[in-house]
Amino acid sequence: MKTKKYSNIFEEANKNPKAKAYFEEAKARIRLAEALHEARNSKELSMAALAEKAGTTPAVISRIENAQVSAGIDVIYKLFKALGKKELHLNLA
Repeated sequence: MKTKKYSNIFEEANKNPKAKAYFEEAKARIRLAEALHEARNSKELSMAALAEKAGTTPAVISRIENAQVSAGIDVIYKLFKALGKKELHLNLA
């Protein structure tokens, strides 16, 4: 039985438009996760403290910071407003 090399599998997946779109979406979730985590830590806030200020739960913040969910713009807005941020820049490259 002939086995495929992982590099071939990733090359094949990159040619698939659906796989490429999924990768781009995952990358955006990771960038958002990094931005939220960095902003929260710079304010020295726990997840619980931020959740209380933003009207959500620590579990929601945890899932966003771990890039486990695609957060809606309303949740993102509340979180960054609670952090005192007026702008959010994400480098998706």
